[in-house]
Amino acid sequence: MGGRIGIIGAMEEEVSTLIPALKDRREEKIGIVVYHVGKLDGKEVVVARSGVGKVNAALTAAEMIRTFGVTAIVNTGVAGALDESLEPEDAVIALDLVQHDYTTAPLGDPPGRVSGIDLIHIPADPAISSAAEKAARELGVRRVLRGTVASGDQFISDPARKAWIRDTFGGLACEMEGAAIAHACYLYGVRCAVIRTISDRADGKADVDFPTFASHAAALNAEIVRRIVPAI
Repeated sequence: MGGRIGIIGAMEEEVSTLIPALKDRREEKIGIVVYHVGKLDGKEVVVARSGVGKVNAALTAAEMIRTFGVTAIVNTGVAGALDESLEPEDAVIALDLVQHDYTTAPLGDPPGRVSGIDLIHIPADPAISSAAEKAARELGVRRVLRGTVASGDQFISDPARKAWIRDTFGGLACEMEGAAIAHACYLYGVRCAVIRTISDRADGKADVDFPTFASHAAALNAEIVRRIVPAI
């Protein structure tokens, strides 16, 4: 496998340790997004902070593919736990991704089925995901799970909504970008992996959990990414 690798985080904390590590770094601003191009541990990469939400994430992924020619994209960041066994700083590696807020149910479609590609569960690249799971375990992460990551333009804090997403899609974690990046990669035929570290329990207590754990969780996730990029 070869080619330039894209790395996308939504927030500054999710890419802040990766950008300074780039060698021969140059910047290119497209729209409001700054793309940092260089070498990470010997591998050609482009790193960007997309901003929060599915539209920002999908546009950044598409730009990476079309302008910078990436052959794989890794989405790094934090997420809220849907699975009750998960605690802050545990890790979830996506087997597949769903858009929990996508619905054409009045037309008879099941929740989350994306028109055009006719998928609910958009697959992640199994080889990259396996490498991420291995890296997380080597770093001593307490609990590492692989399964469905659910994305939507909502910060989930309502226990009832949390339960619905978990029960409807079998989701392990929820966030706001991964499925949009996976969707863009699927359309362009580019490999994709989504690696998330738990920052909160998506249970209405994120005002306490998120500020405490987000920065450390994001840094841990970035270290997982650094371990797998040279092998992609």
